[in-house]
Amino acid sequence: QKTLLHVMDSLANHGCIIVDLTDEDKSPEVAETMSGMWGATGSFFKQIGEGDAASTIPAMGPAEGVGSSHAMVGYASFKDGDNQFLETRISRTDGSLLPKETSSVIGEEGVKSMVDAFNIMSEVGKDIVRIATAASSDEAGAFVTVGSVVSQDEDSPSIAGLSFEEATVSGVMDEDTQPSDDDIARASILASETATLLTEEIMDDGKPLSESANIEHDEGQVSMSPHRICRYSNEKGSKRKAKPSEIFGAHTDTTFVTIVPAAAVSGLEVYDEDSLQWYRPELNARKHAKSVDPKGEMDAKFPWHSRYLIVMPGELLQITSRNNIPAAVHRVVAAPETPRLSAPVLLRARPGTKMDVERYMGSLDKADSLLLETNDMKMEDIHSSLQ
Repeated sequence: QKTLLHVMDSLANHGCIIVDLTDEDKSPEVAETMSGMWGATGSFFKQIGEGDAASTIPAMGPAEGVGSSHAMVGYASFKDGDNQFLETRISRTDGSLLPKETSSVIGEEGVKSMVDAFNIMSEVGKDIVRIATAASSDEAGAFVTVGSVVSQDEDSPSIAGLSFEEATVSGVMDEDTQPSDDDIARASILASETATLLTEEIMDDGKPLSESANIEHDEGQVSMSPHRICRYSNEKGSKRKAKPSEIFGAHTDTTFVTIVPAAAVSGLEVYDEDSLQWYRPELNARKHAKSVDPKGEMDAKFPWHSRYLIVMPGELLQITSRNNIPAAVHRVVAAPETPRLSAPVLLRARPGTKMDVERYMGSLDKADSLLLETNDMKMEDIHSSLQ
């Protein structure tokens, strides 16, 4: 319960939650994997800056086989090189990284570290969506059915196999009967189970949908969820501006969640709905790192920031949380003297799947207007309508 409340408060009121992947140094191997991803990211942009590596990577364009025009792969540079991006995706057929030419710049080990990091981040993101969606369904009473669990004395009438309406007509129950503790406990279990189903069937983690999934889908060969590596700088404006300035404007993401590995150079700013101001979660992560490793004893294994993920809610989670969790408004700032590297994963939905409210979030009678509006819509149509 404490964890659930912390997750909901962080996402709803502060725009993000900071996750320590090492569990305060109990599992350092995950941070070591993330450190490898950071090494590959740094190597990519170093080679882009020093030579003609950019010519070996295809320009950013629609990925083949993804089933959506919104899915892009490739390299792009904007603002005279101040903003550089490599959009990568996982091939659903063999788990490889696209564009395949990326390996010519960062090598096979670099590609492996990117894929491993994507898998770590997508699992964390799915866990948080599951918790938030289940908690919102539970709070709405979306799975509460009066009399669904009945404990009766041996001589009392049984309503096994009867609907509540049938039980009311029979006189076993009346219309004022309240749900029992067992009814409520059962509803909580169903909310959790169906939220798990949503994360496995609807969220696109780059893996093929299980053959046991009995839903309509046409997910294509390429994941809808990109792993985007970025380099932000103010180098072209360094003579004009001495202070950090906004280089990627305030926006929300059309995702379930956006997972941002904490960077060595802070620059991500999230709007805190509770304090009504911008703040930098990476600075909070740095404070936590100093508190658990004040002497920097883990620095030989991995840089401090490799242990943290910053998870921000997107517009799709706002829908599945019944507007309890607004999509996080965020932006990027950068100082002239120090470029910022970033490597977010944007967890989106599988193409061809549908928003089935009753399957994933319970009774339509307990759904809000936004859920009802999206019910039975294909996820790519919802994605397009939010652009």
